[in-house]
Amino acid sequence: MRLRQLRYFLAVAKTGSQTLAAQKLNVSQPALGLQVRELEAKLGVSLFIRRSRGMELTEAGRELQGRADKILQDLESARHAMRAYANNPERRITLGTPPTPGKLLLPPLLRALADQKSLTLGLQEGLSSDLGIMIKNGDLDLALTYDPSSDLKRSSAILAYDDLILIGPPHSLGGGRKEVSFGALGRFPLVMDSPKQITRKLLDKLADQEDVSLKVALEVESVNLKREVILSHGCFAIVPRGLFSDAITEGRFDWAPIIQPSITRTLFLIGRSTLPDQDFQVILDFLRPIVSTYIRDKNVNWRLPQDTGIS
Repeated sequence: MRLRQLRYFLAVAKTGSQTLAAQKLNVSQPALGLQVRELEAKLGVSLFIRRSRGMELTEAGRELQGRADKILQDLESARHAMRAYANNPERRITLGTPPTPGKLLLPPLLRALADQKSLTLGLQEGLSSDLGIMIKNGDLDLALTYDPSSDLKRSSAILAYDDLILIGPPHSLGGGRKEVSFGALGRFPLVMDSPKQITRKLLDKLADQEDVSLKVALEVESVNLKREVILSHGCFAIVPRGLFSDAITEGRFDWAPIIQPSITRTLFLIGRSTLPDQDFQVILDFLRPIVSTYIRDKNVNWRLPQDTGIS
């Protein structure tokens, strides 16, 4: 039994005429009649009572009509399902992130993407400067980065402005109620990144502009080492609040906002130059409400930009 024979049979059954069925299917009447007779021979039953004014289904024909309708409906449903996969082929997007946005944004992003059956995410942690190079080289599709260089033609969107804070040992800074001016930072022994890192470059530039001599007690890249040095040596650090929010809430560190001027980093989502716009947009659309939720709940020192459009 072939699908073509079932289609021809159903056309005759619904029109009651081989002539009308042949016209509907755009085939010759003899060819259609031959297929119907072959179907009857294969099944060993008569499907129609042939009359001078048309074709009438036998009891066996009525039984087959119901079953053939279901077979062809199931076939069409299967085709529609396969078209959905063809129109939305499974794709894998690699996303790089520094520690702070990774800690805050990745868990809710992964939960939001759980229902996206056609999309899987590969993750990599790194420093903003390294992630920018990987985007340039095509080793990553997307990256969350702070203040990336503008020398590449790529998709980019600002997610938030992140105002850094001063943290230190417990009971040393007023629990966020007292502000520290940038000019006063020279009084604190600081644990800082190496001079090659983006945040350190920003701090050194501001220090030159404000004529402030920062007291670098130790240069440390690792966040975990910074935590230990602050607690064991009574040092301080200039960090994003989101990275230490849990420890601050638990009372393991104290903190203060920095003003006059504030130290602000800009968090971007960037994509490699050949990344399809739809892949960039789908991740951006998931990230923006997550960022807004953190800001609303006041768990971070982030601010939304006035214009977050893709550039």
